[in-house]
Amino acid sequence: MQRLLFAWAIIFPALLLSFQAKAGAGNAPCDTSFFYASVCPGQTFFIAGNIFDFQNPDGVVVLPEASWDGSDSVVVVQLSLAPPVTHVIEGNFCQNEALYINGQIYDAGHPSGTELLPGGAAGGCDSMIVVNLFFLSPALNHLQQSICSNDTVWVNNQPYDQYYYLGMETIAGGAANGCDSVILVDLSVLPAPTDTFSMRLCPGEKIVIIGSEYNETRPAGLEILPGAAANGCDSLVYVELTFFDPPSIPAFLGQDQAANLGDSICISIPEDINVAQIRWATTLPCADSDCRSVCFQAEKRQSLICTITDENQCVFSDTVRIEVTKNRPVYIPNVFSVEAAPPNNRFNIFPGINGAFANWMVLYDRWGSLVYSVKDFTPGDENKGWDGNINGTVAPPGVYAYAVEILYPDGLTEILSGTVTLVR
Repeated sequence: MQRLLFAWAIIFPALLLSFQAKAGAGNAPCDTSFFYASVCPGQTFFIAGNIFDFQNPDGVVVLPEASWDGSDSVVVVQLSLAPPVTHVIEGNFCQNEALYINGQIYDAGHPSGTELLPGGAAGGCDSMIVVNLFFLSPALNHLQQSICSNDTVWVNNQPYDQYYYLGMETIAGGAANGCDSVILVDLSVLPAPTDTFSMRLCPGEKIVIIGSEYNETRPAGLEILPGAAANGCDSLVYVELTFFDPPSIPAFLGQDQAANLGDSICISIPEDINVAQIRWATTLPCADSDCRSVCFQAEKRQSLICTITDENQCVFSDTVRIEVTKNRPVYIPNVFSVEAAPPNNRFNIFPGINGAFANWMVLYDRWGSLVYSVKDFTPGDENKGWDGNINGTVAPPGVYAYAVEILYPDGLTEILSGTVTLVR
């Protein structure tokens, strides 16, 4: 900064305020003035056409006839160089900090420099600021570890997992020096060991795997074995079930049947069903227990249960129900002739159901005499009926009384009686 004094009229009042010497003082002229001042670097004083600065700080200026009495006036100039005003700014700062000095930003990329403040010193001289900052390196930490696919690691309230495993976290003021702490996250995800459990089951079968039930409705799924892998992670098991085909005819015993007492019932397993083993839960009149076909007389209401094992060792069962009505018709003639054609030439009984048996049969004449008796025979047997003779003698025509005890297939016995007329 320069200060210019162009005319004596400008500086003269100031000189009057300066030290002033009287004429005759020492060897100086009678009218002598002294000008003392501090000069800043670059500052210039003009005194009566003379230049005074830090390179020319001293001198005498004669002002002709400038004194009050018309004599010359003398000005003695003595300048002193003002010391420079310098301020130093230094210190330790964090990487994310910055200072704003004289319109300039000082940070980690611009840590040092010099700033000039014109007229900033107390004496009006320029002020200089020397900036020398030191920026501390951030506290850097590496987080490197292995995690399982289902693990989550929290860093600075940020979750890291198998999908987000790389990153950088800044913890404000987390370092020991008060600066931010930086954590570089680098996780490696361990592969989850996998295995497949495959099995073929029979229709209707089920299996429980790790507490979960699998069947035809749910044949596949994923099971997790917590911590079962060698690396401590979970082990994954993929379940895949298939099922054998059921028999071509699910109701292989056929439809339920209805029959009358003594009727013949036939049940058979179709030949197109491959059977390795047959097991009947009901006793049947078979030569062996694994017969494929059986016929029997209907005696009572019952259910027949058959279990078969096919070539895949699958077991299937079926049940057929037999409904039996117990009508017991018995046909007994009330007249016969020995001269008629067989079987009407003999007196016999004819039950209307199969399996009936006669325990005994007797005939009496009108006077109560026994004319015929027979035991334990099958009704309708021509050799067991009465041929109209009494002890080899032809019986006279007439009315005879009979009685017969019949044993039915279900074990019930019944005695029937009546009369029959013999004609010739």
